[in-house]
Amino acid sequence: MFRLAVKSVRHNPKRLVLTAIAVALGVTLVAATLTLTNALSSGFSQLFEEIYAGTDVIVEQDPAAVADDEDPFAAGDDVFTAESLEAIRAIDGVERAEGGIQVMGSVLAADFEPTGDLMGAGGAPSQIFNWAGDPRIDQATLVEGVGPAADDEIVLDLDAAPRLGYEIGDTVMVATESGVSELTLVGLVRFGESNSLQGATLAYLTEDAAAELAGADGYQQISVIVAEGADAAAVADSIGEVLPDGTRAITGEDKAAEQTEALDEVFQYIDIFAIAFALIALFVGSYIIVNTFRIIVTQRTREFGLMRAIGVTGRQLRSMILLEAVVIAIVASTVGLVVGYLGALGLSALVERFTGDLFGTVTLPLDAVLASYVLGAIVTIASALLPAIHASTISPMEALREAATESKKPLARRNIVGAAMALLGVVAITVGLYMGLERPYIYVGVGAVLLVLGVTLLAAQVLVPLAYALKAALTRVFRVDGKLAANNIRREPRRSANTAAALMIGVMLLALVATFTESLKSVVSEQFAGSNADFFVVNPQGPIPPGALEAIEAEDGVAFVTSTGLGTVTVDGTAMSLAVIDPDTAEQAFDYNNEPDFDRLDGGVFIDPTVAETGVEVGDELTLEGSEGSATLTVTGEYLNAGDAQLWVDEETGAALLGEVEVFQSMVVLDDGVDATEMRETLLAALADDFPLVALQTPDAFQQLANQFIDLLLGVISALLGAALIVAILGVANTLLLSVTERTREIGLLRAVGVRRSSVWRMITIESMVMSVFGTILGMILGVGLGAALVLALEEFGFSTVTVPWGWLAFYTVAAAIAGVVAAIWPAWRASRMDILQAIATDG
Repeated sequence: MFRLAVKSVRHNPKRLVLTAIAVALGVTLVAATLTLTNALSSGFSQLFEEIYAGTDVIVEQDPAAVADDEDPFAAGDDVFTAESLEAIRAIDGVERAEGGIQVMGSVLAADFEPTGDLMGAGGAPSQIFNWAGDPRIDQATLVEGVGPAADDEIVLDLDAAPRLGYEIGDTVMVATESGVSELTLVGLVRFGESNSLQGATLAYLTEDAAAELAGADGYQQISVIVAEGADAAAVADSIGEVLPDGTRAITGEDKAAEQTEALDEVFQYIDIFAIAFALIALFVGSYIIVNTFRIIVTQRTREFGLMRAIGVTGRQLRSMILLEAVVIAIVASTVGLVVGYLGALGLSALVERFTGDLFGTVTLPLDAVLASYVLGAIVTIASALLPAIHASTISPMEALREAATESKKPLARRNIVGAAMALLGVVAITVGLYMGLERPYIYVGVGAVLLVLGVTLLAAQVLVPLAYALKAALTRVFRVDGKLAANNIRREPRRSANTAAALMIGVMLLALVATFTESLKSVVSEQFAGSNADFFVVNPQGPIPPGALEAIEAEDGVAFVTSTGLGTVTVDGTAMSLAVIDPDTAEQAFDYNNEPDFDRLDGGVFIDPTVAETGVEVGDELTLEGSEGSATLTVTGEYLNAGDAQLWVDEETGAALLGEVEVFQSMVVLDDGVDATEMRETLLAALADDFPLVALQTPDAFQQLANQFIDLLLGVISALLGAALIVAILGVANTLLLSVTERTREIGLLRAVGVRRSSVWRMITIESMVMSVFGTILGMILGVGLGAALVLALEEFGFSTVTVPWGWLAFYTVAAAIAGVVAAIWPAWRASRMDILQAIATDG
């Protein structure tokens, strides 16, 4: 049977080529995603290995003592003193130990000009450290010039210096929280063997200069070189015995592996995100496969009947069809794997051209190969299963039929199952929206899946009366061509509905995403509409330097500056995010969603919905434990949006818990009558010398920036969903192509009685447009409805308004009609070019 299956595929490859392309597209996304993330992981793994290659033991703050939401690449706390360093140096087996200080700042380009705009202050991140003068500790080798010996000297990595426009002897500007420092470039270094820094800038200062710029009283970490013959792990254990609580000693090899593992967890989420879209494309492709094999089985009814007559069993027939599916899966998966790998190579080269060396060697990983073949096989075989079962039921008497005909099974069972699933979906969505349950979006999500599957099954029931209804209109507009097209759709409702359903799912997802993002824009607009602030102050490099806020407040015309500080505390052993505000001024600048107003904090704490879900109510007491102390506070109100900080306190309480709280956003309110445009220029001039990276954004500009990000997100998701739409359009073309083959004699007879080639072409095109527009409209109705339900289910996250993307819906409708015309080109061309006599003589 395997040989028969292979011969069948080889004998009629045209009828399966579009099916193979549909599978290959989905596999391409999987292969490209896994290849790229593997290359990124390889690149960062190499980076971490080079960072810790020469250092035998790393002494650092224990990650278990660091909040989960802290930046893993940011400088840590200076937890080690000079006494800690001396204690480590005194341990047996330690050859050398040096304290490390990382400066949070940015090396500015030589031609840098402050713009005050958030996007204009970006660029490659800077990693600035103190210079030890030992390549084993610095992980960098001096290749030109000298190391920093004076506090006004700096060295840069050999790629960053020309990229930023500096040569040895030039004055380099470094922006930190304390202002802009001017340092003389005295040398160039190479990091590791190849200076592979993933696009970052590497710089070194003297220890005193680094301590001054970082505001450090000690060291953030200590690098240890063990004596020759000493065991690094044993030395690390010995060091651990003299370390303060909350710190640890770990070998460089283990540290590199730990960093790689942590980053791989991030890449896993990227894999899941991208593969989800690949699965959508494969799911849409399954409709094509089902249609293809159902039509093929119908066309080969006499062939299968003859095979049954000579002794082939139904089980063997079923196996042969499934083996054909396996052959298609192998071929399609191989093509998808190759194209995905080549795409990953091209994309990595493009990214590296603009952002630097981010990727390691781009190789085809084993998991990409396995995932590609497994997913391709599962989707193809599962989709071919029902047609294969139908083939196994063909009797020998079918060989006596004059022509193969589609099985005319009633739609009753399909309709009952579809109606039941759709009803359950509606019930689940209703329960999620109106029963007041926790996490309503889960019920809405489950209901959406059931509803979509139900509508897919019911589509055939809708399409039959639609074809009847369209018959008169199509006949009036396109005459006999329109009438024939309507009849063709009506007589094979399953096939037409499955074809339309594939497009419906793709359009539904696009409409859902468009509805969600447009609604998100409305939320952003509402939030900024409630802002009384004239400017938002943001530092793209991290916390806002206190000096920058002081410089703003000192200017005449500024009424006040109110800030939001962020930190982490623990409540009953659970880490929670903490926002610190000035309750007297916060709501004068911004309309927060809380009850009551913040001026009713009264030294207590406001809680968000995630804390309220644990059973905490207004009037209860919570004990908050911070890095500087603890406090038992009364819950005096609620912050009603989830997803922001979980706890809200005033500045006095924040200082008692955390000491100096890092500020990440501030708002500026000007005096009445002050011109905002002129004042912005005044404030930027005040910030230019010491804080050039600090951005001043008006609410309108901030809103526009947020909307640009939302549009970018919509564009990325739409591009990924584009694969599913391409598959759906291929499905329309494939169905029409196989339908033309099946109706060869019918088309020949039409041509014989005088129907012109242009009429045949028009008939096929009308069929394609009707199925495409039907699938699109159904998809838009579902997408907008489910998108609206999702928005309402996310009310606790600040969503309140459903916005229908009318512009996108109009675009999708026009695009569907165009797609229908495009999809019909090949089938219509083949149908119109048939030889009349050969077509009439065709058997079946």
